[in-house]
Formats: sequence, C-alpha cells, structure tokens
Amino acid sequence: MEKYFNTFSIAHLLTLSLIARIIVFYFYGDTALTNEWEKLIHNKEISGIFGFYVAESEFAAHPKLAEVGEKVLPSIYMPPLYYYFIYVIKFLSLNIFDLSNLVIIFQIFLSLVSILIFFKIVSNLTTKELSITISSIFAFYPINVLASSQISSITLQIFLLLNFFYFLTRILKKKSKSNIFFFSLFSGLLILTRGEFFLFFLLTIIYFFLFYIKNFKYFLFSIIITLIVITPYLYRNYVLFESFTLTKSFGYNLLKGNNPNFKVEGDAVYVEKEFPRNKLKIKTNNNYEINLDNFYKEKAIQNIQEDPMKYLRFYFIKVLSFLFMDLGSSYPNYYNFFHILPKIILSVTSLLGAVISLRKKGFIQYISLYYFANIFLFSIFFVLPRYSLILLPVQLLLSIDIFKYLFRKLMN
Repeated sequence: MEKYFNTFSIAHLLTLSLIARIIVFYFYGDTALTNEWEKLIHNKEISGIFGFYVAESEFAAHPKLAEVGEKVLPSIYMPPLYYYFIYVIKFLSLNIFDLSNLVIIFQIFLSLVSILIFFKIVSNLTTKELSITISSIFAFYPINVLASSQISSITLQIFLLLNFFYFLTRILKKKSKSNIFFFSLFSGLLILTRGEFFLFFLLTIIYFFLFYIKNFKYFLFSIIITLIVITPYLYRNYVLFESFTLTKSFGYNLLKGNNPNFKVEGDAVYVEKEFPRNKLKIKTNNNYEINLDNFYKEKAIQNIQEDPMKYLRFYFIKVLSFLFMDLGSSYPNYYNFFHILPKIILSVTSLLGAVISLRKKGFIQYISLYYFANIFLFSIFFVLPRYSLILLPVQLLLSIDIFKYLFRKLMN
C-alpha cells in the first residue's frame, strides 16, 4: 500500500481524471446549449440585449428565443459570468466549431485544474499520501465527473471557489498584497457567478481580516478590489433598472421553495400554473423582471405568514435533506447507487467533521462555518442536487480528521 502511494502522483490522478471525463463526455455530454443559456446567447445576438424574456404584448412576456424585430427585455435574474464564459468561447470558435462541445472541453480543463488546486489546499492540511486519496475522491466523485460534461455553471463555480480557498490559505501563510488581490479577484468573479456569494465573501473577510488576522487595511483593500470587479455590472444594472443590485431572483426562489405543493427541490410548475405571467398585468418595460420578482416575493411571504409553523417544518426538512439526502427527489438517477452511497457516507463524515472543526481556530473552523452557512441559507429557498456538488470540496476538507483515522487503520 505504501509503495502504491509513493508511485502514484498527482500527474497520474489528472491523467485518469481526464480519461474519465472524456468517456462521460462521449456518452452523456450535452450536445447543445439548453434552457436559459441558449436563450441568453441567442437573444443577445438577435437584439444586442442580455435577456431571455421576450415581450408578447404590453402586459405579457415569455422566456423564449427571440425573432428579429421582437422586443427582448433586459435581464437582472441571471448572474452574468457563465454567460460571458460561453460568449467568449463562441467568439473564439469563429462559428466553425460546435459551441457546446467547445464549452464542455473548456469545462473539462477547468475541472482538471480544480483537482490540482484542491490537492494543493489539502496538502497544506495533511500528508501527501492522504492528500492523494482525498483528491482522488474529489476527482472521481460521480456527480463531479458528470458535471463537466453538462452545460451548467457549476464547474466554473467550483473552479472559482477553490481558487478563493487557495488564495485564502496563501494569505494565512504570507500576508502579501498579491495574495489578497487574487483572493479578492476570485471573490468578485464568484459574486458574478452566484449573487448570494456576496454574503459568504463578507463572512470570510470579517472572520479573517477583522477577527483572526485583525488588519483593517486588508479588509478595506479586499472590499475595494472586489467592488472594482463587480462595478461594471452594477453600473449596467443601475443604468437599466435604476437599482444597485446584481441579481433579482429572491422572490421567485422564495416562492418556488415555499408554497403549498411542498418539495425539497422546489416546485417551478406550481409557480407557472398558479401565476401565469400573461395574467399578472405586469408591464413589459425594463423593470419587468424586478416587478415580477416582487410579486412572487409578496405571494411567498403571504404563504409563510398564513401558516408559519408549517413552513418552519418545511425548512427543517430541507436542512436535513441538504445534510443527508432528499427522500422525495424527482431528479433522474438521484437514487442511483453510485450517487447516493458516496453522498450518504460523505454527508455523515462531513457533518461530524464540521461539528469537531467548530472548536478549532483558523481556516478549518471557517470552513465549518461556511458549510453550515450554506446549508441554513439555501434551505430558506430550496435544495437542488448541484448544491451538494458545490459543497463537495468543503465536505472533503471537513472530513480530513475522520479520513486520517481511517487511513491510519488502512495503512496498518
């Protein structure tokens, strides 16, 4: 066993990971842009506007592929970074190569770099041998292998998050401006990928720069760099919507996850069926998405106020589903043995590790706080399978102490 770990290197792991992702890409990869990404790219080319709602009348709009001459409404619902990612690849393709294939090829590359960065993070916390083992779990975790072959922002998000963690560990070793700059750069990019990440960014810099390192200059410098990254998009939104906001989806997400037809993963069908957009009399101007989201928010709050205990119970069901598994998932292959077994095992080890890590100071305590903050925040809305994937590196980091014990038993 020891001889195996002495000969098996990160280069071998990356090679095997590439082979696994190519195989999955060939058999299960997406063959075209889908859902909102297809609409955003198409509508931008047709109208020059970043948006997926198309006005059908003065008081009705529908998310669809616009035709020449149709009015596309500017969007504030979707964070823009993955759209930019696809659009840059489309520009580089010169319309010669298949766009979906190129996007997935780039995602596979990002996935491999993510494995390397994760290995570097884990190497700072444990031995090389155990780092290879934990990195192998991350690399070959079934849903992680599959994700890179799907048209989804999750692979990009994991890549950015691991860089965020990596430069945070670099800051703890060497408090240089360059490390803080790159940490803040990736913070800004993550906010442009998931708007709610701004809350986790604040949690991070308050914990480290105000309470742990206790350096207000670092705190201020990080805020400034991050704001520089997100300001162009904030300015765009202010010009179009007269609002300094990154995204406007709170109401829709709250209603999707808090309605009488309760599902852990939320129920978009309920929203569409109960509140058809063409009957809401919301004017199709630049503020259409903002006003629509405010309408959804009012309905969701009304649901909760009518029976707060019921929705509190729903909340704790979502928390438990996030921590362990959703007993009522409708997602294809969710209960597949190769998905559900590693998920349950990792859920138990990471929860135990998170509780243990709360008593420690520094990076690992922060990771535990980050883990619980994600679970308690997203459970307010709904819990999708991909949410577990974005927490995968966090869960593995929290499980290190337990893996150390098991690894020692295995080596002996």
